[in-house]
Amino acid sequence: MMNRLPAAARLRAAEFLLENGTNLQRQRYSFHFEGAGADLVLAALGEYQNDDGGFGSGLEQDLRTKNSSVICTTVALQIMEETRLESENQPLRQAINFLEQQYQFNNWPNIGSNCNDAPHAPWWKFDNEWASGDRFLANPGAEVLGYLLQHNTKLGTETIRSLLERALGHLAQNDLEMHELLCYSRLYHCEALEENYSEAMLPLLLDQAFRLVQVESSNWEEYVLTPIGLVDRPDSVFASFFEDSLDANFAYQINLQSDEGCWTPGWSWGGDFPATWAVVETEIKAELTLRFLLQLKRFDYLEDL
Repeated sequence: MMNRLPAAARLRAAEFLLENGTNLQRQRYSFHFEGAGADLVLAALGEYQNDDGGFGSGLEQDLRTKNSSVICTTVALQIMEETRLESENQPLRQAINFLEQQYQFNNWPNIGSNCNDAPHAPWWKFDNEWASGDRFLANPGAEVLGYLLQHNTKLGTETIRSLLERALGHLAQNDLEMHELLCYSRLYHCEALEENYSEAMLPLLLDQAFRLVQVESSNWEEYVLTPIGLVDRPDSVFASFFEDSLDANFAYQINLQSDEGCWTPGWSWGGDFPATWAVVETEIKAELTLRFLLQLKRFDYLEDL
């Protein structure tokens, strides 16, 4: 077993988070590491929820509009899953209702046309191309399907089955990019996914994972899907297939901790909105640091304080 993140390094990471993170990031840290209540996380998360039930306001740090988007709403649902919310929770139900309302042209748009009104990363510029053609948009569609299944969607059974068949077809017939694979992984790990679909998906997912995941450390400096990027928890279906490279990948990532105590993004906005990026970059550092600490905790790779 690899060496754990030393206690001193863990403390530096926590100090960075608590000094530089958003209120939501601080509350999530307190919930996971200090025994604070989930209600504080949900109250902080509620600051990002709009009247339409969707989430915005930079919950996905690279998208700064206050307006709701599917991508920010999926981030909110990931955080709600961290706190093990029941499906009957009102903010969760409102988020699911928002996703149901955004379903159009047999797909979900990551962002809407009203999301260009504020600074954003170049890849979050809205265009209408998503609505053309019959291609299943796995990012975010596969992940959204998982949430709808898990939380008793009002979309009809036939609609959901049709979407699952389209998702399977897309998975079988196309080379995914890494963010699409992560969306499919969230769908696969959804407890409400019927066994016949999970059995059909697994060999297809493994083919995609073996193609996309970079197991050689010489490639990890690039913006690629790494073993720990896919295997986010020990009970992941992918864990046993990449176990030979997980320890080395964790050790590599631990060594990337900056002098500030955080982990830094491998991307930027390429000079766009420089004043906003200076704020966003700090939020992203805090988010990456929190996520990595949570992952280390799940794998028991944290030294006790």
